[in-house]
Amino acid sequence: MSNDVSPDRAVMIRLRARLAVVERAAWFGFAEAMRRQPEETEAYIAAERAKCAAGFAGPAWARDLSDAERAMLGAEVDAGLAQLMEDAKED
Repeated sequence: MSNDVSPDRAVMIRLRARLAVVERAAWFGFAEAMRRQPEETEAYIAAERAKCAAGFAGPAWARDLSDAERAMLGAEVDAGLAQLMEDAKED
């Protein structure tokens, strides 16, 4: 195993690290919202899921993607928001 990281892999690793930082910071805010206003926060996420389902179903969002790619993206976003709620309820 080499201790060197190629420049291309380094870019990808840095982007993954940034995403992880943003994800953890967002989780903190979401967890705090669930502690303070659980019903309102849950209603907000439900509304966002509906908004995303409608948005990704049509051509207005993510115009650079094909219909199949947009459907996949929408399904991934919906699954992620659903999992977010499940994780918050478990905490």
